[in-house]
Amino acid sequence: MPDRFIFRQVYYRDISIFAADGEIRSKNHPEPQPCHQTSYADIVQRRGTSEFEMPCGGVVNDYVPFYFSPRTAFCYTIHKGNVELRTVEGEVLGTAREADRAFVVCRADAVLASHCTCYFSNIALNSLDYEIVFGNTAGELKDGVIWSLFDDSPMTSHIPEIGYGGVCQYFHDRANPAAQQNRSRHRMAEFLVHERLPLSLVECIVVQNENVANHVRDVLAANDWDITVLVKQGCFFS
Repeated sequence: MPDRFIFRQVYYRDISIFAADGEIRSKNHPEPQPCHQTSYADIVQRRGTSEFEMPCGGVVNDYVPFYFSPRTAFCYTIHKGNVELRTVEGEVLGTAREADRAFVVCRADAVLASHCTCYFSNIALNSLDYEIVFGNTAGELKDGVIWSLFDDSPMTSHIPEIGYGGVCQYFHDRANPAAQQNRSRHRMAEFLVHERLPLSLVECIVVQNENVANHVRDVLAANDWDITVLVKQGCFFS
């Protein structure tokens, strides 16, 4: 099986918080990080209830969530201007812009091999009407995600610097073939890290333009983090 990578999209200015803390923390962490919010508040709140209980106890908001590619239905809805950017207090700053987003990228196998408690799902965890299967080992990862929906052609979002071969350009549902009827949900299969993701496990940070890249590089350098920052237009929709 090729190397698998996980992606967390964040507001680029929040990377200064992660760099200072040395980690990305879950929403329910005892010392939560004051990050900007770019999500649907009702879904986030539900993910903190028993409706979204995890296999080992606790709820999804006890974990830092990642996806298995930079191209998902949620990233697309940000691209279309359908999501607001809010402060941690809930003040609306405007529409979230794709140009202000950054992907924190890790190797799935490295995170699984670390001291972190991790789980991954075969489908978006918001898909409560579907059977959600969890796993937490490298062996289960090989068969636990429908990789054919990620590895189909045409491919985009290549990151050769880290060995990421990209992902299928298409992720929307189709009536035929049957395997693609729930493609958007399966393409949002999640990788969850309990409480905190140490920045030492970050393979690279991907942004859309050089202005954001230079800001992120300066922030990382100021906090003594040697993490590669790459400009990869193909990981974004515009």
